[in-house]
Amino acid sequence: MRIGFAICDLRIAIGAVAALIVAGCITHPQHPSATQPSTVVDPATTQPGYWLGQPATATVTGIDFDRMVEACEDVARDYLFKIDRVDYRTGVVITDPTVSAQWYEPWRRDNQTLHDVEESSIASIRRTIRFEFTRQPDGISYEMAPKVLVERQSVAEKRITSVVLYREVFTAARGRERPTGTHESDLGIVLPARYWYPIRRDAEFERLLAREVEKKLKQK
Repeated sequence: MRIGFAICDLRIAIGAVAALIVAGCITHPQHPSATQPSTVVDPATTQPGYWLGQPATATVTGIDFDRMVEACEDVARDYLFKIDRVDYRTGVVITDPTVSAQWYEPWRRDNQTLHDVEESSIASIRRTIRFEFTRQPDGISYEMAPKVLVERQSVAEKRITSVVLYREVFTAARGRERPTGTHESDLGIVLPARYWYPIRRDAEFERLLAREVEKKLKQK
């Protein structure tokens, strides 16, 4: 009887293992994204225009165009952004790209979520505020939409095969120095040693800027 029970248990174990193996096998085509490297992205997302062309997350409507522009400038300065360009003809107010706050800079308020703080602490992140103005169909009022472009810095790796090269690890590239031994250089694509590339829009910060501009307009 014991031998019979042992044989039955062995058959059950073999059957269970076989079922797991069959269940774990790929028996049909998988989703393309599951068969590609994680670094493969749509080239369009690497351009600022792709993100700035996305719909606005918040808007403010007003009648006095000059007051709205002034309010946007004041709000941008309140958040320690420097105004780069004010173009009345195209209806845009743009700030200089500003490196985002670190976790030890509580007086800066450009990071609105915990994820933003963590992101700025482990990588070089910067933000650019763009206020876009559009005249409404009534011909009297204007609509303002704040858009915040978030960019991340990419720094090419450097050789430190000797002690004398240690001092230049975190310095900018000089002369004709170019990244070598990378996937891009193997394909004949020469990328700069340091560059910024867009990664997303900051919807939370955009909503906050819209609320602050609306408050400024009510105070004026």
